[in-house]
Amino acid sequence: MRAYHSKLGLVIGFLAVGLLAVAPVFAAGAESSKIDFIYPKTFDGVSLAGQMDAMTPAAKYSRLSVKLYGGYTYVAAGDVNDGTDYFFEILDFYSAQGLGTVTGSYKPLHGGYDFGADIIYQLSPKLGLGLGLGYMRNSNKSVGTWGDEVDSVLLTAGATLTAMPVRLSLFYDIPYSEKFNLTLSAGAAYYASLKLEGTQRLEFAPDDWEEMSLVGTQRSGADIGFHGTLGFEYLFSPKLGFFVEAVGRYAKFKNFKAVTGTSADSGGMPETIEGTLYIYTEDFDEAELSGFSIVEAGDTPDTGAREPKIDLSGFSLRAGFRIRF
Repeated sequence: MRAYHSKLGLVIGFLAVGLLAVAPVFAAGAESSKIDFIYPKTFDGVSLAGQMDAMTPAAKYSRLSVKLYGGYTYVAAGDVNDGTDYFFEILDFYSAQGLGTVTGSYKPLHGGYDFGADIIYQLSPKLGLGLGLGYMRNSNKSVGTWGDEVDSVLLTAGATLTAMPVRLSLFYDIPYSEKFNLTLSAGAAYYASLKLEGTQRLEFAPDDWEEMSLVGTQRSGADIGFHGTLGFEYLFSPKLGFFVEAVGRYAKFKNFKAVTGTSADSGGMPETIEGTLYIYTEDFDEAELSGFSIVEAGDTPDTGAREPKIDLSGFSLRAGFRIRF
């Protein structure tokens, strides 16, 4: 019983000392109508404040983010246009010579759209490594006519290029202000599912027509291209940003391994061949014309014919959102 009272006295003593120690704090709090949370600056000789400061930068950026984008894309196309505009080159010649009445002209394949996404892992607050997948489609359609007192012809031609770039990129963010980032990236891409479609059609009368088409999908080797971007990002919040960027792209590839061509007319059944795609040139009076030709295995291409390049080099203008996790 005596031991119990001794222990109780010790506890009361410690409480009294504690109340005396914190009394000035409560008094100051009463004067300012505020009580501050006080934490120990050190523990066992180690500065806790320093440790808390060291933890702050790691909490200022997210390790993982996703970029979603869409926009306009431009490709050089090159040989694709040279092979598709054959009949329009004839129209240009007729127009230059004053032969009949000509309307319309060939509109080269250049513009299109692309969209996709990148998943980015931050190696540091500014530097990230990203893996992305996109889809791009560029197409054109041209219409023209030729006529005189006796005959008339309606011409249509067009081509489409599609691909799915699988990208590996380095992303670099440069903070410009609290709300704006300057953004850069560079990397390489594998252009999967590369496809070319082309058509040319002549209509002499409502029931008299001819049409030629080709499809190329068979590839050999890896279609690797390179790209770089420059843009800026506006931060709605630490987790959500809106960005605009310009993309430069080099992606010039070899010919298709094989293409399939189909010719049809109003007088019979369509015919299909498979072979290697060439661009040939021929003299048409005073003009030099170029067009596509499909040469089957075992046949010899015309003198001067060459295999085309599939050129997706160009640029894109994109906008989208970046979501940080």
